[in-house]
Amino acid sequence: MPELSPRLGPAFLLAAGELGMASAAHLFVREVAASGGDKLVRAALDELGQDFPVLGCIAARWLAGARGPAPTAEGVLVALHGLTRLLVVGLETTWLDVLLPACRGVEVGILTDDLGPTTDLRRVLANYEGLAVGVRLGELHRWSGRRSGLLCFVYGSDGHVVHVPGAWLRVSGPDVRTQFAALVGWNILGGAMELYPRWLAETQAPDFSTVVHP
Repeated sequence: MPELSPRLGPAFLLAAGELGMASAAHLFVREVAASGGDKLVRAALDELGQDFPVLGCIAARWLAGARGPAPTAEGVLVALHGLTRLLVVGLETTWLDVLLPACRGVEVGILTDDLGPTTDLRRVLANYEGLAVGVRLGELHRWSGRRSGLLCFVYGSDGHVVHVPGAWLRVSGPDVRTQFAALVGWNILGGAMELYPRWLAETQAPDFSTVVHP
């Protein structure tokens, strides 16, 4: 049986910087399963789950029979109806691949602050061929307005508490919230994570005007 590579952790962290934690986790779990089946997925969960809880969560759900992802942007598009400008907090290419082509007539920016040192944003944005631009935190005021929205990726929820990229806490204060027509959380994991959500921040579901669940 193949053994888990000691380079898997560093490789996952590098991939997460380019794809997003959940997008990279789904990719890695599929590849690990293809190499060594559920036993190797279990080894990845045991050895890497504490360090990379999103990977651990997706590995555990794989072992429980869940496969995916199969994202749809339908619920998000309903929540964004009427907006002409959207600023995305966080990076998850699997979900952006579905959302961006559907955002016709909407100017989309991706907040570049706190994406991580391994993220090559130019390469990420090049994949979307002009469908999104990079935005610095200092440019936030240009993206606000009565037809503007904030969209943040959410990594699981128990119905009250949600886990989000740390950058969300920098853009969702009371002075900013009133400048946007919608604050949408896109829950890409579903239920709460089983492991301590390292790399993420905690906030309350009511901080969002809408949380879209899988």
